[in-house]
Amino acid sequence: MNSIEKYLRTNTKLSTILYFSSLVYFIFFIYSDIYLIEPIIDIPEIIDSLMFFWFLYITYIVIMIQKDLKDKKKNL
Repeated sequence: MNSIEKYLRTNTKLSTILYFSSLVYFIFFIYSDIYLIEPIIDIPEIIDSLMFFWFLYITYIVIMIQKDLKDKKKNL
C-alpha cells in the first residue's frame, strides 16, 4: 500500500469528498457534452483521461474503505 492510498484510507471524509467531487465532474462533463452546443469550460482530453483514471482509483479506495468497515463491524 503506497502512502497516498494509506492516507486516503485513514481519512475517510477526505476520500468521500474526493470521490463525489470527481463524480460531479463527470456528471458535468456528460451534461455539457450532450445538452450544450458550446462547452462551458474547454478542458483538454488529457485532463479528462487523467480524471477518469483518478475516478477509478478513488473508487477503488472507497470500496476498500467500505470493505475495511464491514470487516471491522463483523469482528465485533
